[in-house]
Amino acid sequence: MTSKAAIRAVYDDPQVEGMESLYIAIGEKLQQGISFDDAYAQTIAAGGEVAATWIGFCVQCSTRFEEPPVEADFLSVLQAISRERMGR
Repeated sequence: MTSKAAIRAVYDDPQVEGMESLYIAIGEKLQQGISFDDAYAQTIAAGGEVAATWIGFCVQCSTRFEEPPVEADFLSVLQAISRERMGR
Protein backbone atom coordinates (compact mmCIF):
# COMPACT_ATOMS: atom_id res chain seq x y z
CA MET A 1 0.00 0.00 0.00
CA THR A 2 1.30 3.44 -0.94
CA SER A 3 1.67 5.85 1.96
CA LYS A 4 0.03 9.27 1.97
CA ALA A 5 3.52 10.78 2.24
CA ALA A 6 4.49 9.07 -1.03
CA ILE A 7 1.28 10.30 -2.64
CA ARG A 8 1.90 13.83 -1.36
CA ALA A 9 5.38 13.74 -2.89
CA VAL A 10 3.85 13.11 -6.31
CA TYR A 11 1.48 16.05 -5.87
CA ASP A 12 4.38 18.24 -4.72
CA ASP A 13 6.26 17.35 -7.92
CA PRO A 14 3.38 16.99 -10.38
CA GLN A 15 5.39 17.24 -13.64
CA VAL A 16 2.10 18.42 -15.18
CA GLU A 17 1.33 22.09 -15.75
CA GLY A 18 -2.02 23.42 -14.60
CA MET A 19 -2.35 21.64 -11.28
CA GLU A 20 -2.69 24.94 -9.42
CA SER A 21 -5.82 25.69 -11.48
CA LEU A 22 -7.25 22.32 -10.48
CA TYR A 23 -6.60 22.97 -6.79
CA ILE A 24 -8.20 26.40 -7.02
CA ALA A 25 -11.24 25.14 -8.95
CA ILE A 26 -11.92 22.53 -6.28
CA GLY A 27 -10.94 24.83 -3.41
CA GLU A 28 -13.38 27.53 -4.48
CA LYS A 29 -16.22 25.02 -4.37
CA LEU A 30 -15.08 23.82 -0.94
CA GLN A 31 -15.20 27.40 0.30
CA GLN A 32 -18.82 27.57 -0.87
CA GLY A 33 -19.60 24.67 1.45
CA ILE A 34 -19.77 22.01 -1.24
CA SER A 35 -18.52 18.60 -0.13
CA PHE A 36 -15.20 17.47 -1.57
CA ASP A 37 -16.82 14.60 -3.47
CA ASP A 38 -19.27 16.98 -5.15
CA ALA A 39 -16.62 19.65 -5.76
CA TYR A 40 -14.35 17.09 -7.37
CA ALA A 41 -17.16 15.61 -9.48
CA GLN A 42 -18.36 19.03 -10.66
CA THR A 43 -14.87 20.17 -11.53
CA ILE A 44 -14.10 17.09 -13.60
CA ALA A 45 -17.57 16.99 -15.19
CA ALA A 46 -17.13 20.60 -16.35
CA GLY A 47 -14.38 19.38 -18.66
CA GLY A 48 -11.99 21.83 -20.20
CA GLU A 49 -8.38 22.43 -19.36
CA VAL A 50 -8.72 21.69 -15.64
CA ALA A 51 -10.24 18.25 -16.26
CA ALA A 52 -7.64 17.52 -18.95
CA THR A 53 -4.90 18.47 -16.49
CA TRP A 54 -6.30 16.02 -13.93
CA ILE A 55 -6.46 13.22 -16.48
CA GLY A 56 -2.89 13.93 -17.58
CA PHE A 57 -1.73 13.98 -13.97
CA CYS A 58 -3.41 10.63 -13.25
CA VAL A 59 -1.90 9.03 -16.35
CA GLN A 60 1.53 10.40 -15.51
CA CYS A 61 1.19 9.23 -11.89
CA SER A 62 0.45 5.68 -12.97
CA THR A 63 4.13 5.31 -13.86
CA ARG A 64 5.40 6.74 -10.57
CA PHE A 65 4.08 4.07 -8.22
CA GLU A 66 5.00 0.41 -8.14
CA GLU A 67 1.53 -0.31 -6.83
CA PRO A 68 -1.35 2.07 -7.51
CA PRO A 69 -2.43 3.96 -4.40
CA VAL A 70 -5.85 3.45 -2.91
CA GLU A 71 -8.17 5.90 -4.68
CA ALA A 72 -9.53 7.28 -1.40
CA ASP A 73 -5.99 8.08 -0.22
CA PHE A 74 -5.09 9.66 -3.57
CA LEU A 75 -8.17 11.87 -3.47
CA SER A 76 -7.74 12.75 0.21
CA VAL A 77 -4.37 14.29 -0.65
CA LEU A 78 -6.03 16.25 -3.49
CA GLN A 79 -8.63 17.47 -1.00
CA ALA A 80 -5.97 18.54 1.50
CA ILE A 81 -3.95 20.43 -1.09
CA SER A 82 -7.07 22.15 -2.49
CA ARG A 83 -7.99 23.30 1.01
CA GLU A 84 -4.43 24.49 1.66
CA ARG A 85 -4.36 26.55 -1.55
CA MET A 86 -7.56 28.34 -0.57
CA GLY A 87 -6.18 29.10 2.89
CA ARG A 88 -3.51 31.36 1.44
